[in-house]
Order: sequence, then structure tokens, then C-alpha cells
Amino acid sequence: MVVQDIFVVILGLVFGSFLYTMTLRLQHQTPVSRRSSCDHCAAVIGIIGLIPLVGFVVSKGKCRNCGGSISWAYPLTEVLNAGLVYTIFLRTGWQLEFIHAFLIFESLLLIAFLDFRTHCIYPQPVIFAFLVQCVWLAGVRSTDLLDSLFGLFMGAGVFHWIGYLYQNLRRRVGLGEGDATLLGLIGFAFGWNVLFATIFWAAVFGILFGGTLLLVRRQSWKAEIAFGPWLVLAAYLIWYFPDFFQNVPFKTGTQLILR
Repeated sequence: MVVQDIFVVILGLVFGSFLYTMTLRLQHQTPVSRRSSCDHCAAVIGIIGLIPLVGFVVSKGKCRNCGGSISWAYPLTEVLNAGLVYTIFLRTGWQLEFIHAFLIFESLLLIAFLDFRTHCIYPQPVIFAFLVQCVWLAGVRSTDLLDSLFGLFMGAGVFHWIGYLYQNLRRRVGLGEGDATLLGLIGFAFGWNVLFATIFWAAVFGILFGGTLLLVRRQSWKAEIAFGPWLVLAAYLIWYFPDFFQNVPFKTGTQLILR
């Protein structure tokens, strides 16, 4: 069992390094197949430097060629992703569901990173996750097809119109088209019944954590906040703790109506 745990953690570290590299390359539109290099001097990184965590520790957080500092975002992303992958494994075990959830959440995490840095939902990880879900429905869970399709159209369609109406009535962007696309993907992957709870918790997290970031950065409360990371966080928590995160919003809404 210990060997399996170690393997899953290493898998998470490796893909965490890959995800952050992909985030930078998609953001700056550099070739995905290009060898990893220093952000300062463009020197090619050696094999040791590519090993997650180990490379950062051995190099002491600096490029061996120019001495430029390596961003702490690299090891932090690797550790974060290792934790994500390990919790997925704890919930699914060694089943096909692990591969499915692993690929879906890795795609969602990449979407969240890119949105946090650029305020844009990039199509590449969205398309990849969509194809993964199509294969899953066709080969493993065909019984979930209608639920997934309803989630796709409800998330991408209904919430697109909600955002459109809000923008035209309030003259400011509430839910962007990219967020509606992400909601459609979440509905497609996890079913239509998670969408309301996803919106609820994403709004809560956006207010708490997004508001805190605005305070730290001393930005105006009218500044745009990336909503994608909070949608992804909400989707993960609902998937992992459905008894609490999916039920609480409905109970809260019912109590407000009864009052």
C-alpha cells in the first residue's frame, strides 16, 4: 500500500510540473514541444533540474547558468497537484474512475491556473476534458449520457444567458462567456445537478478569497476577479464531499423560501 501511495504522489508531482509549464507556454504562446529553459537566460534545463521538487532544491531556487531566481510557483504547484491526485486516489482507489477523475481534474486545474493569470478560459484544456468525458461516456458510463448532455447544455446555455442579461442590465460583466463554457464542461463531467451548488460555492469562495486578494493588492472592489478558479474549487469539493457541499446550498435556499 505504501508503494502505491508513493507512486500516486510522484505522479501528482510530475503532472504538477507539467501543468505549470503548460500554463506558461499557453499564456505566452510558445511551442508546447520546446525543451524547458530558464525564464531569464533561456538556457536549457538539465535532467536533474526537471525532476519535481528535487530540481528546485538542488539548484537552490536559482538558474545554474545565470543565477536568476526560479519562481516558487513551480514547487508549490507540484505539491498542490500531488495533494489533489492523492485525494482523488483516496476516493476512487485503483479503478477506471481514477483515470477519469485524474484527467478531468488535471484539465480543470490547468483551466484555473490560466484563468487566474490571464482572466481567460483557454480552449485547449476544455477540449481535452470534453474528449475525455466523451470517451468515458462511450466506453464506461453510457447510462450517464443524458445527465451529462443536460449538464452541458444547461451550464453552457442557461448560464451564458444569465451572464448576458446581467451584463446588459447592470452594464458590467458578471459571468463571462468563458465561465459559462467552464460551467458547461463541469455539468458535462459531473451532471446537471451539481451546477447550482457549484455556482453557490464559487460565489462564496470568490467573495472570500477573491476579495482578500483585492485587499492585498490594494485594488478597487470593481476590479475584475477571475471566477474560473473558484468554479473549479467548488466542483472539486462537491465531487469529493457531496454530502456537505452539494446539499448545504439547497437546504439554505429552502430555509430562505420557507421564511
